[in-house]
Amino acid sequence: MKINLKQVAERSGYSIATVSRVLSGKAKGRSESVKDVLYAARDLGYYSKIAHYKNVDIPLNIALVTMHEPGEFYSYLYESFDKISSKKKIQLSIHSIKYNSQFLDKIRYLSHSNNGIILMLPNFTNDEYLSIKKQLNEFPIVSISPSNQPVFHTVTFDSYNGGKLAAQNLIKSGYKLFGHIAGPISKPEANLRRAGFIDEIKKSKFNIEFEYKGDHSFESGRIAFESINLNKYENLGIFSSNDEMAMGFLSSAIEKDKFLLKTWGIIGYDNMPSSKIFHPKLSSIDTDLDKLATLSLEKLTNSIKDPSLNFAVTTTLIPVNAIMRETHR
Repeated sequence: MKINLKQVAERSGYSIATVSRVLSGKAKGRSESVKDVLYAARDLGYYSKIAHYKNVDIPLNIALVTMHEPGEFYSYLYESFDKISSKKKIQLSIHSIKYNSQFLDKIRYLSHSNNGIILMLPNFTNDEYLSIKKQLNEFPIVSISPSNQPVFHTVTFDSYNGGKLAAQNLIKSGYKLFGHIAGPISKPEANLRRAGFIDEIKKSKFNIEFEYKGDHSFESGRIAFESINLNKYENLGIFSSNDEMAMGFLSSAIEKDKFLLKTWGIIGYDNMPSSKIFHPKLSSIDTDLDKLATLSLEKLTNSIKDPSLNFAVTTTLIPVNAIMRETHR
């Protein structure tokens, strides 16, 4: 339902004339009437003119839309967004569309009750992103999932370089043979990690001896171990597309007394807290989730306050770092 000036006036307790002055940017930015009207407009979902008042301390409503997949990564992602949004006095809500086939209706509904939206939809195709863009036009949106052809402002980790770092550290450790436990091909970040790893291995004149296609779950790491005959390889360095698969792989190896650092080693990705307490402690590529939350919320806030920033799409790549522990020599 389209919100009009009369409804904002009724909610705020001010006249239509006052509401009109406020929402057209003609009222004094720090007066009580301005704040009252803007609060009423925000509560009703009438956001189009709030950007006139960049210096007014009106808490923003922002929706984080995800596929809500299971796993440790998502739990800590939500924790980081909750923590950073609280520091920035942003009212954050989290919404899953994993089981909602009418995702456009859900996102359009959220656009009526929020100032902006952050998308964490790693399985979405470019056509699906374009359909959101078509529906919401210039509504402020930031994506935190990589895309080959970004439709919205994107803030994401440098996954390609993360794969390269994994390869460089395994090569530096003296491994001569290499394997990869890959993530789902539907996820661009998994493909970028894979590409970075393989490119660096080939650049260094080595070969990939095996590749197992997993789904980023602990169980798929265990299945990867069962499918690979480690006895065939000597001096093998393995890169897993995330920590959960790496720990699944390691747990099966330990159960069968086949974790031999002299023979093979493994590096995961994401540097989840469990990787530090797992035994042996997992080497991993670190992704700073607090920084992801900070930069994406800042990008979205700036787009809300200055709508002209929405016309030219930008991509911000957050650097990643290698954390070397006990699972490679």
